[in-house]
Amino acid sequence: MKRLTLVSLVVLLAFLISACGTGASTESWPGLAADSSQVYLASGQFVYAVRLSDGSKVWQYPDKAGPQLFYSPPVLTPDGQLLVGSSGTDYGLTSLDPATGQTKWAAPFVARNHWVAPPLVEGETIFAANNDGALYGLELATGRMLWHLPLGGSLWGAPATNGKLVFVASLDHHLYAVDPSKQALAWKLDLGGSAPGTVSVSHDGSTVYAGSFGKKVFGVDAAGGSVRWTTDVKDWVWGAPVLASDSVYTADIGGHIYSLGAPNGKNAWPDILPDGPITGSPLALADGMLVATESGTVFAYDSTGSKLWDTVIGGKVYTAPIAAGDRIAVAPTGTDFLLAALDQNGKLLWKFTGK
Repeated sequence: MKRLTLVSLVVLLAFLISACGTGASTESWPGLAADSSQVYLASGQFVYAVRLSDGSKVWQYPDKAGPQLFYSPPVLTPDGQLLVGSSGTDYGLTSLDPATGQTKWAAPFVARNHWVAPPLVEGETIFAANNDGALYGLELATGRMLWHLPLGGSLWGAPATNGKLVFVASLDHHLYAVDPSKQALAWKLDLGGSAPGTVSVSHDGSTVYAGSFGKKVFGVDAAGGSVRWTTDVKDWVWGAPVLASDSVYTADIGGHIYSLGAPNGKNAWPDILPDGPITGSPLALADGMLVATESGTVFAYDSTGSKLWDTVIGGKVYTAPIAAGDRIAVAPTGTDFLLAALDQNGKLLWKFTGK
C-alpha cells in the first residue's frame, strides 16, 4: 500500500506537470534552502523566510497570492541573492534580497515551461535546468539569458558541476554532461530509467554519482562518461546520492537506505527499511545520515547503519530535510503547518504555519 501511494503520486505529478503547459495549475512538494539564520521555504503561492531561532516569519513573497507557484528549492548565491523559479503561469526566475524579500530582478528571462529544479550558480553564471528539457545559461547579475541548450526530456534535478562540465539528469533516462565554455554537449549516458533527482560530484571532481528509476546507482567518470561502477538497489531512486567521506548515501522509494562505497559502489549496510517510501535525498551528518519518509518520520543513523533516533513530524514528507545552522528543517505536506525544525538529537523545536 505504501508503494502504491507513492506511485500514484508520481503519476499524478506527471499529469499535473503536463497540464501545466496548458495553463492549468500544478501541485508539488515544497522546496527548502537555508543560511545560518533563516530557512527559505517555497510552498505554493509564496516563498517564506523563517527565523531559525524561533520559527517566526521574517517575510513572504509576494505580499498577496497571484499566478505564481513556487515549489523549486530557492538558491542562495555568493553575491547575496535568493533565486526562485515559478511553476505558475509565467515560468519566470526571480532574484530576491534574502534579508527583506524585496525583488532585485524579476523575470528578465521566461522559460517555456515551469521550474522543478533549483538552478546552479558557478562564478557569474546561473545554470538553470527547465522542465522544457533545456539547460539555460543566465547572467547572475541580471538574470538575462546568455545561451540555452536543448537536451531532452524533462529536467527535474538541479545541475551539478566539477568546475569544468555541468551535469544534469533527465526523465528521458540520460545523464548529460555539458561543456559551458562551448555551450555544447560533452557526453551523455543511458541510466536505464528516468532520473528525476540531482546528481552528485566527488570532491576531486572526477566522479559523478546518479540514481534512476532503473533501480540502479551509478558511479560515472566525469571526464568521459564511462561507467566506473553500477549498484542494483531494490526500487526506484528519486533523490540525489549524497557523498560523505568515502560513502555515498542513497535511498529508494521502497523505503530502503544504503551506504555505498564511493570507489566501488559496494553497500556496507544491512537491509535497512524505516517506515515508508523515500523520495528526498539523504542528509549527511557528522557521523552518518538521516532521511525522511512518506510516513512523516525522520530517521537518523550513524556511519555503521545503527539507528540514532527517529522523530514523527506528521503528514507526509517528500522534500529532503536540510541542515539549517545547527538545526534540521523539514517541510511536510498534509499538515496544519508548513515547516518544522529539529535539533541534532531529533527534538522538535518549533513549527511554522505560514502566519
